Amino acid sequence: MKYEFLKINRWLVLTLITIFIGIGILPLLQNKTNQTDVDSQKEQYYQENQELLQSAIHSMKATEAPADLIAVSEKELAAYQEGLSGITQKNKHQQITAESEIAKIQLEKAKNGNLLGATIPELELRIKELEFFEHSEIEWVDPFFTAVPPASHFLLNTFLQLSYPLLLSMGTLLIALFCSYEHRKNTANFMRSTPQKLSKIMWHKIGVMMLTLSGFLITGTLGIYLISVLKGGIGNFNYPIFYLDSQQIIHQTTIITYLLLLFFSTLLFFFLLTVIGYLLQNIFTQFLFIFLFLALCIFPLALGGMSTFIPVTIAKWLPTNYWDFPRLILGNNPWGAAAISFEKGIFLMVLSILLFFILNRILMKRSEVNINSQEISR
Repeated sequence: MKYEFLKINRWLVLTLITIFIGIGILPLLQNKTNQTDVDSQKEQYYQENQELLQSAIHSMKATEAPADLIAVSEKELAAYQEGLSGITQKNKHQQITAESEIAKIQLEKAKNGNLLGATIPELELRIKELEFFEHSEIEWVDPFFTAVPPASHFLLNTFLQLSYPLLLSMGTLLIALFCSYEHRKNTANFMRSTPQKLSKIMWHKIGVMMLTLSGFLITGTLGIYLISVLKGGIGNFNYPIFYLDSQQIIHQTTIITYLLLLFFSTLLFFFLLTVIGYLLQNIFTQFLFIFLFLALCIFPLALGGMSTFIPVTIAKWLPTNYWDFPRLILGNNPWGAAAISFEKGIFLMVLSILLFFILNRILMKRSEVNINSQEISR
């Protein structure tokens, strides 16, 4: 394995890590809003809603609207006034209690058909989240009115907003260069003639590549985190994340669980690409062909942003749509009607890895037969 490590272009790895970190911290560099401005915006938002409700209540009373609807609106108005008081006194618990009450009233209105906009599952999700922070020692981070999020939240947002195909493309570049190394250095025949078994050579190559890619992901992620700590503080990795799955059922996880699942699934994806790359080196002798073929394996992931134009009947047959892990881990499926999920993505990944391992074994067996035949003929 030591010999395989010498084939890694360390400067390229460092360059890709730097690009990874640079893209990750870009939103941090662009953010010039301070918390005072954001608090002012939140206060204005509450005041505007309060004024609209006051006007609506006056109109309902003038037109003799149902008494229960007026009572609910007055209750909501009182909750907004409580929220404004919490903002003025900088009392976060009071703000959370007020927002929870507003969400409950809006849910009641939605169930009675008196509220347009947010769906009932979305309102139920909001209530569950706010109720958690009402009774928890974990400090609530308002997703809409926080100027600079803590580092743990910034890291979560980075992977939710970062172009996943771009991240995979960086790993693909390393894999293609590594798998084409023998052809580029004209040492392919030498490797095949060594006394080591081809299967052992394959495992050494895959092992070295996975260690390199793990280092790339870990170093890049740590770099983004440490830089964001300087501006937003450490944060809390046990911070809960509430989300809806494709069945509109509420689930709860944490930032650390999300990041670990994403790290695992991304490494598994790189493992698949490495196995494919090792197979391709027996077919193509040029780096460019290997890279382009591997890039085609991840290109359909970009179609996740084109869900408006791609019908479900096509989307559900594209394997890479099951590998959009940053979104699928949190139940976000661009094609709602298609049964695409994180679990199915992992299953398809493992199945694909096994398939390409079998193909690699078949090619190795044939190569070993040809090598033995050449030695006998000599």
